[in-house]
Amino acid sequence: MKKTVVTLLAMASMGVAQAQPGAPAYAYGYAPPVPVPVMPEATKDSPAALLEEGMGRLLAHLRRADLDAHSLGQFLDREIAPYFDFSYMAKSAAGNMYRHMSADQKSRMAERIKRQFLSTMVQRLVSYNNQSVNIISQRLRADGRTGVVTASIIGPQGYPARLDFRFYKAREGWKVFDVMANGQSAVVHYRRQFRQAMYMPRGNNQQPLARPYRQISSGS
Repeated sequence: MKKTVVTLLAMASMGVAQAQPGAPAYAYGYAPPVPVPVMPEATKDSPAALLEEGMGRLLAHLRRADLDAHSLGQFLDREIAPYFDFSYMAKSAAGNMYRHMSADQKSRMAERIKRQFLSTMVQRLVSYNNQSVNIISQRLRADGRTGVVTASIIGPQGYPARLDFRFYKAREGWKVFDVMANGQSAVVHYRRQFRQAMYMPRGNNQQPLARPYRQISSGS
């Protein structure tokens, strides 16, 4: 599969440049175009290379003439979901309560997050109209265990203009554990949902609805 050309969007505004002290003046406010730097080729097995691979598969499928919501959902479940670690996302969303949850509760929570995440993707992508997705940066921590890959969408038309994919290095390779759309974290969204599900309104007070874990007695 031919790789998508990876470019970096021009920072700041396009067109008329703001005058700066000591900067050369251009007639009628015109400034020459800002050169668009190119991200270096991603090394093999890096988060950026993995994201580029996944994006290539996804965009190729979205350009099919017979695209529909059902087939797209099946494709995402089969080809795209393995790039994510939904159990890790569930653990992050549940916070300290996660260690008190049973294995079945953890599994069901991860499955709910997966289904909600993929369902949202289907709703957004079924109206795909040939927008381009470019990987613009990769930032890895010094220990090499986590990183963030940033992508931009050209001509968003309702899509997030910027996506930040947060990776961690699992035993089987890099996995996505959070996605931020224009600064809005998916994990933070699921964390809010989890906390809201723990409470139900009773008059003017918010009382616990049900604990996802067994209460530990004070004598244990």
